[in-house]
Amino acid sequence: MPDDGRAVPVLTGRDAHLAVIDSALADIRSTGRSLLLRGDPGMGKTALLKAADAAARRAGLRVLRMAGAEAESRLPYAALHQVLWPLLDDVRTLTEDERDVLDGALGLREGTPPAGPAVAGAALTLLAQAAARRPVVVLLDDLQWADPSSAAVFGHLQARLSRLPVVLIGATRYAGAAGPYDPDAGQALPGRVIDLEPLDERQAERLLRTLQPWLPDEARRRVLHTAGGNPLALHELAARIRAAVAEDPAHLEEPSASGMTGPFGELPLGERLGRLYEDRLCALPGSSRRLLLAAALGGSSARRTTVLRDAADRVEGAGWPEFRRHVEAAGLAYADPDSDRLVFRHPLVRAGLVHLAPPAERRAAHRLLADVLPATSPRRILHLAAAAVGTDGELAALLHEEADRMAAGGAQTEAARTMARAAGLSPDTASRVARFLAAAALAARSGQLRLAVQLAAEAEAEARPGRPEPAAAHSFALAYTRLQLDGDPARAIELLPGALDETAAPEAGSPSAALHDAVFFLLVVVAVFTGDERAWDAVEHRAADGSEPAVLCRRAWAGPYDTVHDVRDRLRAEIAALPRDRETPAAWLLMWTAAALDAVGEHDELWSRFARPRAYATQAFLDVVRAHDDFLHGRWDACLAVSRQGAETSAACGHVFNETLFLMNVAEVLAARGDRAGLAELEAALGASAGVRRLRAVTERLTASTLSCALAHGRTEEAWQHARTLALPGVVPSRRPGFHLSLVDWVQAAVDSGREAQARHHLRAVRAAGIAGVSPHHALLVAVAEALAADDEDAEERYAAVYAAPGADSRPFLLARARLAHGRRLRRHRRDEAAAAHCASALAGFTRLGATPWAEQAAREHDAAVARTAPPGSAAGPHPLLTAQESRIAALAADGLTNRQIGERLGLSPRTVGAHLYRIFPKLGITTRAGVARALAGPTAPGQGPPAR
Repeated sequence: MPDDGRAVPVLTGRDAHLAVIDSALADIRSTGRSLLLRGDPGMGKTALLKAADAAARRAGLRVLRMAGAEAESRLPYAALHQVLWPLLDDVRTLTEDERDVLDGALGLREGTPPAGPAVAGAALTLLAQAAARRPVVVLLDDLQWADPSSAAVFGHLQARLSRLPVVLIGATRYAGAAGPYDPDAGQALPGRVIDLEPLDERQAERLLRTLQPWLPDEARRRVLHTAGGNPLALHELAARIRAAVAEDPAHLEEPSASGMTGPFGELPLGERLGRLYEDRLCALPGSSRRLLLAAALGGSSARRTTVLRDAADRVEGAGWPEFRRHVEAAGLAYADPDSDRLVFRHPLVRAGLVHLAPPAERRAAHRLLADVLPATSPRRILHLAAAAVGTDGELAALLHEEADRMAAGGAQTEAARTMARAAGLSPDTASRVARFLAAAALAARSGQLRLAVQLAAEAEAEARPGRPEPAAAHSFALAYTRLQLDGDPARAIELLPGALDETAAPEAGSPSAALHDAVFFLLVVVAVFTGDERAWDAVEHRAADGSEPAVLCRRAWAGPYDTVHDVRDRLRAEIAALPRDRETPAAWLLMWTAAALDAVGEHDELWSRFARPRAYATQAFLDVVRAHDDFLHGRWDACLAVSRQGAETSAACGHVFNETLFLMNVAEVLAARGDRAGLAELEAALGASAGVRRLRAVTERLTASTLSCALAHGRTEEAWQHARTLALPGVVPSRRPGFHLSLVDWVQAAVDSGREAQARHHLRAVRAAGIAGVSPHHALLVAVAEALAADDEDAEERYAAVYAAPGADSRPFLLARARLAHGRRLRRHRRDEAAAAHCASALAGFTRLGATPWAEQAAREHDAAVARTAPPGSAAGPHPLLTAQESRIAALAADGLTNRQIGERLGLSPRTVGAHLYRIFPKLGITTRAGVARALAGPTAPGQGPPAR
């Protein structure tokens, strides 16, 4: 029986990998799982997927497959189409909205592709329903060629597998291989990564003896040397050298110094493998090879037998029966009756075809595919573009429309490459420049900065003098990419003012107006983070020429503070006026305005104006501002999770500036939690580079974080020295928009170090500047600072104002700080009962936030207050045998509270409360919870006994 490529191959040296796959399949009914096989070509990824396929079918599981193809890597949802196609008969069980979403994504209806999250949700529902009937195994081969839209859906599915009877197994080449999917950038299927390394010498020899036991020792050494542990090379070279040796024994010789002995030479392994099928491919009749090349270039849609039959009729001498007979006899591919498609024996057959075909043959194959595809198919347009030589204005316009459609559907990377091809086909310079710039902008938004730089350079090379719009767009693209790639704002400061001049006074709603807003936004960001007077002057002088969002953004960030008081109300009106059907630079300006007011969480309507699925640039911007808002509202764990992941992703994408912004959020949390070691590590990583790049806001935020950390540990004099570097007493610096965030720390450092007069002098300047009128958060910061510095006569009134301030409860760190300071003041005046209440509240707040040094301060103040209000040995005071925390827990347990109730009162988990009780019982000499009250009522000797449950 001829080998049809479906038999499970020998998998010597992959026992551990097979065990992991078998374990996942065995547990599929109890838990879902995802695996990612990663390795160089020929390492056995496809063979392992075949083994998984066979094992799954033996176990009665349903198998869905996808094979990535370069030709489909720019087509949104092409890979997802392969996975879901066998399930489409089941879509009737979905809701009407879900069916409509999948129809749009899979090209079953015309129109713009739906939003990525909607597609992911509908795909998950369809997969879950199928798995409920029979567990499902999804096998994804050549993931490096999966289009980014499908990769995002696969990532969504992977993150939600644990409760589904679904196993997802992907296979991809290592990062750096050609293709849009990068497994190291976290795009999809992070799951468990299984790296496939070359076989060691023992394993390779064992495999070779299994495959070709007859091979002479000299030939075996030759094959082992040439294969380098690559399983596919061992398979293929053994067969080839057997035939070669029969004709000429010289092929047994070791490679010579020239590297050209024998038929293989000393070529790189990828090149050798690419040529493994050369003889068989070249032996095919020309008509069959041309048709097979079309199947290789066309992706899964072109490998349908109906498409290939049609194509065969158009190729002279290539009837379908003859073609099928030739390729199957050569062992290159076979017609699979189950899927009604042509299946290549190995992905490297496709690679070898493309590698060996000269450009003219590849263009002819693309033209053939264009001829057999429907006139309205996006794939047809892409194949026409690949077949084109020279310029073609009509085709360029079609490609431009297709790129816009891709971008509207969130497929930014595919759109960038398609737009770049449209630029190359454009017959006139103006169109080429505009399309190269549009492609650069799309690439930048998708996170492909180096591609953006390359495309911007193409535009610059094409541009002619006297074209203001392309020049401004090029300046923006170059400024943005250099800022992100290098973290250096110098180029932006140099280019952006001129770009604003070139787009001055644009007509509302025009492309020039959108470009002006984008340039203005970037210039404001640069001005905020550098404090550079040239940038600020450009912002001030050009704001009048811009839109209302630009005016509000300038006022919110540049001040003066007393001119910002109406911005909050005007911001709401501008948000309501934003278009609902698309994302605009005006939305970015308004979100950045909200960030200046510490109010990004107040505008749900604004968040809805950002397109979904979101391009990398949009998502990173929103994650940065949302994470900072999470910090201000006490959602510190969320802030850390988003910021650390954002920093990691930004670093992987080469976005140095975004990485810096995320790490600044991390620094704020570490400082508030008193993590000196973590903060010092971050400061070492960011401080020097920020100084060199003159990112003043970064260095100041790091100083403010160090000040906050010093206060957490009670190092008041050190804190004051840091505070003085941020601002001199009585001076409210201009164009320093982060000044208000360190105001409470500045005042506390002054007060705690005995400089109350300087603190009050400073606050008078703050009040005169109008900072409290900017936003409720600004007002709360000023109120807390004034309470800290108040004299004894005004203190109670000041603290009452803090507790009554709008939104105070939503800022738990500020509120706990105020409670702690209030409790200290009350204790100094021997109002111990009230002091203990405030300190207990502060302790609970700090504990919930994980601010351990602050919690320890609150606990000490609380214990000192309680000690003076209770007689020695009473339950209210610390027990002589227990720590302060243990005394508090024991007293609450004595009152009959459960572990959960105690935890809620003290901000601890029930498990932590139980652990404390476990230590308390032996100290008090008791064995039951009922004995706690008796033990606290009088002296007891330590004893032994287990804690009550």
